[in-house]
Amino acid sequence: MIRLFCMVALLGSSVAYAGGRPGQYYLVVRGVQEGDGVTSGILPELKTLFLAELKKHSELTLEAPAGLPADPEALHDELAKRKIRALEVTLRVLGVTSTVNPPRDGKQFRVLQRGVKLSVFGSTIPENVVAIGGNGESTVGTEIGKTADVEREGKPLLLDAAKEAIRQAVDMTVTKLNLAAKSEAAGPKKPKKKK
Repeated sequence: MIRLFCMVALLGSSVAYAGGRPGQYYLVVRGVQEGDGVTSGILPELKTLFLAELKKHSELTLEAPAGLPADPEALHDELAKRKIRALEVTLRVLGVTSTVNPPRDGKQFRVLQRGVKLSVFGSTIPENVVAIGGNGESTVGTEIGKTADVEREGKPLLLDAAKEAIRQAVDMTVTKLNLAAKSEAAGPKKPKKKK
């Protein structure tokens, strides 16, 4: 539990708070990481894009709730009382692509394409049970000249691709969270009676 409060202090703006309405989610963003063998070169930018996308969803808010107890059992009870689902989430970059294709028929410029595949995953607080996930993937391209600096031209493309991939992953995550909340609210299904 001390870890949770340390994270809140360290992450500052990386914490999301749900105001106590049903279907609200308190998120602690653990960070952004790259998969094995993946080097994006844009981790700080990815974190900024991730937080900005989370802020767009009314189900997810960005301030820590006041007065939460430190004891895990008491924390669980207090979150349930306030009708808040608490989760720790991470954005993971699964793959990054960069290709330079020859000019299209009738064109003189090559086409630079940058792509990214990523995933949002999270676990419940305080139980630490894997609870959610969402995936996103996007590729963006532009024409470049023969002397173009591929790295310099490619970074803005990769950021554009990342923005779309993050939007997809967060949308999928929120959809899954809302479906799970509806399912919980409906309660267990009653078996149908045979006629």
